[in-house]
Amino acid sequence: MKLNRIMLAAIAGAVIFSASGCYFLPEEEELLEAPVVRENEVSYTTTAATRRDLTKQILTPGAIASGTEYNARFQDVGGNIKAVYVHAGDTVEEGQLLAEFETYELDSNIARKEKELYREQLEYDIAVEKHESENVKAKELLDVELMQNDLDKLYDEKEAAKLYSGVSGTVSYVLTCSPGDWVNPGVTVVKVIDVTDLYIKIDPDEKEEFMVGRPIKIRYEGEYFDGTIVGNTTGEQWDEASGGPLKDENGEDILTAPTDAVTVRFNDMIPESSSVGNIADTLLVLDERKDVIVISANLVKTVDGVKCVYVFKDNQRTQVNVTLGLQSGSLVEITSGLEEGDEVIIR
Repeated sequence: MKLNRIMLAAIAGAVIFSASGCYFLPEEEELLEAPVVRENEVSYTTTAATRRDLTKQILTPGAIASGTEYNARFQDVGGNIKAVYVHAGDTVEEGQLLAEFETYELDSNIARKEKELYREQLEYDIAVEKHESENVKAKELLDVELMQNDLDKLYDEKEAAKLYSGVSGTVSYVLTCSPGDWVNPGVTVVKVIDVTDLYIKIDPDEKEEFMVGRPIKIRYEGEYFDGTIVGNTTGEQWDEASGGPLKDENGEDILTAPTDAVTVRFNDMIPESSSVGNIADTLLVLDERKDVIVISANLVKTVDGVKCVYVFKDNQRTQVNVTLGLQSGSLVEITSGLEEGDEVIIR
C-alpha cells in the first residue's frame, strides 16, 4: 500500500507540471526573430548617346587593272633568250626594244648573203659598163633581185627574234629567265601598262546600285581617291539629279553598252604606288548624315509596336520612345527621343 501511494504521488506531480506549460531549456538558447528581407540597389551598364557622322555605303574589294595593256610575245617562233633589256617598273616608249633571241647562225647567214648580194651587184654593174646585151644585163639584174629577196627573208627572221613595246607605259611584268633559256612562242615575256589608265574590276552583291557615271570612293593603302563607275553588267546610267537611273522623257531607262563586270576608274589623282594586281577597296555611298545622334542598333527595342530604348535617368530605368533615321551596319541614327549624353542602358 505504501508503494502504491508513492507512485500515485509521482503521477499527480507530473500532470500538474505539464499543465503549467514550463519546459526545461538552456538559458542561452533564445528564440530568433523572423528574418528581414533587404532590397539590393540595382546597377546598370550604360553607354552615352553621341553625335557623329553616319554613312551608309557598300564596300567592295577589287583588283587594279589597266585599260591599256600590251603583252610582248614572240608570236611565231621560239628560241633561246639573248637578253631582256627592261625590268619591272621601267618606263618604256612605244617601239622600244624589250628583249631578243640569240641569232648566231642567222647572223652568219646574213653576213654571207650580204656578200653574195654584193657580188651579184658587181656583176650587173660590170655588164652595164661593158655594154653587154640586154639579155645579159637582165639576167644579172634578176640575180641581184633574187639574192635581195633571200636576204630580206633573213632580215625578217632577225627582226622576228626581237620584241618591241606596242605602247608607251610602265613595265609591270618580266618573265623570269636567263640568257640561253628557251622560250616558246606565245609566252608573255614583258607586260607593259599605261599607269594613267587604271581601273578596278569588282563584283558587288548589290549590282543595281552601281550605275555608270555614279561617283565612288577608292581606298588604297589607307588613302582615299575619287573615282567613277564606268561599266556595269546592266548598262544602267546614273542620274545625279534624281539620284537614280537615267531615264528618257517616257520614263524608260537610258542604257549604255553593258560590260562583263563592274569597273571603276580613278578620276584625276592616281596613287604612285599603284600596280596592276594590287588590291583596292571601293566605297559606294548610298546615304549619309552629318552630326547626328547615333547609338548601337541592338539597343533599340520594340514594345507594343513602338521603337524605344531604356535610359538611366534620375537614378532609375526609364523607357523612352525614339524615332529612327539612317541605319548603317550596327549603328542607327536617332532623330527624336534622345539627346546627346543620355545614358542608354546596355544591360
